[in-house]
Amino acid sequence: MTISLERPAVPVGDVQDMVEPHDERHTVFTVRLAVSRDQLAAAVEDAATKAYGIQDPDALSVEEVRSLAAFSLAWMSALELEQGARAMAHMAGQDADDVSLQWYVHAVYRAVDRAFPKTA
Repeated sequence: MTISLERPAVPVGDVQDMVEPHDERHTVFTVRLAVSRDQLAAAVEDAATKAYGIQDPDALSVEEVRSLAAFSLAWMSALELEQGARAMAHMAGQDADDVSLQWYVHAVYRAVDRAFPKTA
């Protein structure tokens, strides 16, 4: 799978290190993914909310958004990613159960659009 971007998701040379401090790095494994806008939003929202407690996605830099996406995509299962994408799409839509969170969901989508401009 491939993420089609004008720029790499994270700067070349950056590695999401998943090796425990007491263990020794054996290799660097590169995975290329093709993801939808909703999947990217789910990945960014997951890391921003659960891992870092970010309150305002609009304040994130492009580099921070890309880093959050890479962080989540490195550890989320395909099922978690798809469920998250469906939830994000639903929460962003007019039929959302809780419209009080829509400002946050829309801010995540704006952050994704800044960091990952759609390619042809």
